[in-house]
Amino acid sequence: MRLRKTTLVIACVVLACEATGFEPEYMVDTLRVLAVEPDSPFAAPGQTVNLTTLWADPLGNGRSITWAWGTCLNPGGTQITDCANALQTLTLGTDSFQVTVPLDALDGLSEPVGELGVIFAACAGTIALTFDPVNGAPVTCTDGIGAIVGRDGFMWGGTRLVVTTLETITNPTIDKVFIDGSEWAPGFVWPIQSCAATDPTECPPSAQHDLTYTATPASLQMYQTPTGPATVQLVGWFYVTQGTLTAGYALPDTDDAGAPVSPPTFDMAFAPTQSDLTHPVHLWLVMRNNLGGITFTDRQFSWQ
Repeated sequence: MRLRKTTLVIACVVLACEATGFEPEYMVDTLRVLAVEPDSPFAAPGQTVNLTTLWADPLGNGRSITWAWGTCLNPGGTQITDCANALQTLTLGTDSFQVTVPLDALDGLSEPVGELGVIFAACAGTIALTFDPVNGAPVTCTDGIGAIVGRDGFMWGGTRLVVTTLETITNPTIDKVFIDGSEWAPGFVWPIQSCAATDPTECPPSAQHDLTYTATPASLQMYQTPTGPATVQLVGWFYVTQGTLTAGYALPDTDDAGAPVSPPTFDMAFAPTQSDLTHPVHLWLVMRNNLGGITFTDRQFSWQ
């Protein structure tokens, strides 16, 4: 199979859940949907796909979040708004979603590769299935007095599934997580020292940390392109509730000759700048490939 059409949606798939307008993008200090993971990034007509969200509302004090989901078929553009303007379904739901690819998803296409777009909306209030001209969203989120909820309590976005019967791509897998070279097991709360400085270089060395995670070798799947076989591209994303990261994402590490190291490894520097000791620090790690595969995990810190 040659995924010529898939190349048109790579940028959208890789960045689908990265909310623009958040500065810095890695800081999670309001309601955020960080990732939507399909159990099958490639799906055939008639196949049912389950989607799971990675979301956070760290300062919401446990407030209730309502959800809506919509789908579009072969919208013809790579922007989330292209799908929002071509919605075929729109319904209320929860933070997970199940969708069945229409049996006619590939009908009328010049190649046996299509797209099923999925739109989500998360609201700290009440969702109505009506267009919101303020946020440009296909749904409206209002608070208890009927006012439109802003970005601190409303987020919408989307992702896309590749529809085909000719090839299968699965999600990548995060293998191990490390901090300062030590393996960080799931469920273990890592103690760190606070730092009042705004510049991470001004934090004491004991409060400057190296975060690392690796992918399993099987995450480097092969697929066919018009020029021959290719290996999926992986990107590692990092999110925290406070502190400073070097950046929001990292490409796989390379050796001195510029070749990717094995297993695929993603590194990021972190310092808990301007520490707020009244709130813990939460870390989320998201790994994506360029064909819509995604996986995630999380870790938590405690203050020493």
